[in-house]
Amino acid sequence: MKKIFTLMAAAVMAMTAGAEDYTDQLAITLNGSAPMKSEATITVNPEEGADGTYTIVLNKFSFQGLLIGDVTITGVKGTTTSAAGGYTFFNEVVDQEAAITNGDMIATLLGNKVNVSIKPGSWMNADKMHLVINLPVKIAMLGQDFDVVAVFGDGGYQIPNSDFEAFHTATFTKEGIFGGEPTVYTSDEPNAWHSFMSSTGALASFVSDTPHTFISDDVRPGSEGTKSVMVTSGLVFGSIPANGTITTGQMQAGAIDAASTDNCAFLDFANEDVDDNGDPFYTVMTGTPDAISMWVKFKQGTIKIEEGANPDDYKYATVSAIITDGTRTQDPAPADASTDNIVAKAQNAKIESNGGEWQQIVVPFDYDTYAGNDAQAKAILVTVSTNALPGVGSSDADNPDVLYLDDVELVYNAGLSKLTCNGTDVELEEGKFDYEIEDPSIAEAEPVIEAVSDGRGAYVATDVVPTSTGYKATIYVNSNDMKTSNTYTLAVNKTASGIENIDAEGADNAVEAIYNVNGQRVNELQKGINIVRKADGTTVKVLKK
Repeated sequence: MKKIFTLMAAAVMAMTAGAEDYTDQLAITLNGSAPMKSEATITVNPEEGADGTYTIVLNKFSFQGLLIGDVTITGVKGTTTSAAGGYTFFNEVVDQEAAITNGDMIATLLGNKVNVSIKPGSWMNADKMHLVINLPVKIAMLGQDFDVVAVFGDGGYQIPNSDFEAFHTATFTKEGIFGGEPTVYTSDEPNAWHSFMSSTGALASFVSDTPHTFISDDVRPGSEGTKSVMVTSGLVFGSIPANGTITTGQMQAGAIDAASTDNCAFLDFANEDVDDNGDPFYTVMTGTPDAISMWVKFKQGTIKIEEGANPDDYKYATVSAIITDGTRTQDPAPADASTDNIVAKAQNAKIESNGGEWQQIVVPFDYDTYAGNDAQAKAILVTVSTNALPGVGSSDADNPDVLYLDDVELVYNAGLSKLTCNGTDVELEEGKFDYEIEDPSIAEAEPVIEAVSDGRGAYVATDVVPTSTGYKATIYVNSNDMKTSNTYTLAVNKTASGIENIDAEGADNAVEAIYNVNGQRVNELQKGINIVRKADGTTVKVLKK
């Protein structure tokens, strides 16, 4: 009890003039059930005398209408990025004993304390906060345990302005020659996205005098918006093709050779530059998406094919998405560049024109290649270009390459990729959520159910209860962004122990045929799942150990 009062005193002392209140959506899932959403307020207080350390208060924290109280988490360390309007990323907190104040009966039953974990990827800036917490609530007197996962704020899962409805004017000022008047060039760039007008590098002045991005009212089929972005190729020095490119990072023009990796898109939390809208040249993204989806409309202009080259190599637009820890990441990168800061990549360098019609492109993320990295998802670098090869844009200023981009979305799955009962796979079917098998061994013990989601970072919970015929397993799957939920059921019956037991049901229900999971007819039950067709036309699935 003394420790709790010490924590409460520390929390009160931490309340300073620097306290910041954040009000946003709070999504709570209990024991894996579908998220319940409500508005909540969280207060963050810099701790006096401890630079970069904070007290976080979950004000009036409640679930299912049950008030817990104000939950206070102390000593939370954070690291702040350099750019204006930067982000503070909180360090992971594991199972900290947090004090509850201003609580009700539940707080009393909990002894005015609860253990809280803050998950990696939680952050705040001047305007928003994204917090993912785990809060197991165990009420011994009531014999109830609640595994609470709460997600505060909607940030960190999608790319801002991914529907391209908001634009700002990007400017580039080129100094006059011999003391002459400077020339100001402008272009419409989508908020949170950038092109050559906001580029950096030794040759920025040579590529920033031609707009490459434009506001368009040509939107993809079924769009709820009224705008898209049009990206076009251009010419440098009047004759050298430059691919049209748009990125969530910043463009760098550093070499005359178009194929040089000094010409790239990059992000870096240490980059203190901001665009003309006041935003940094990086996009924070702390989710673990399974794929990136976007709508594109592509028309190629006049491409000059090098002698002896294959024309098919020149006809593609490209998209690349790299999830990184926020340290400098560039695309393309030098061949010898380290990839230790990369979490995942999604790349498609073969986007065809498709007759100049709108098409949806979905590219899965590759996490496996970078699984050995100790990198935490904090940012995403998305780059779209009118040609997969550098410097292979149209050579005709009057007939440029043109690519329209609309409704970019990060996709989070919430299905099952694997379901087993006592170590034996259950055959999953697309769009099917209810399954039934027979397993004689459950007469001796509750079945062991293993459920694996097809969603990276999805939340999976399994509840197994006895029934009159065996057991019923309910599997809850919530996507990593808490936007999609699916519930599966698996009825595990103990009525059959083999062919003899099935036949014993009577001649009308005698076994007529047995098939394996591949649909091949067999003479007897095989190890694993069997499909048994009875004389009355019904079929059952029988599991043989």
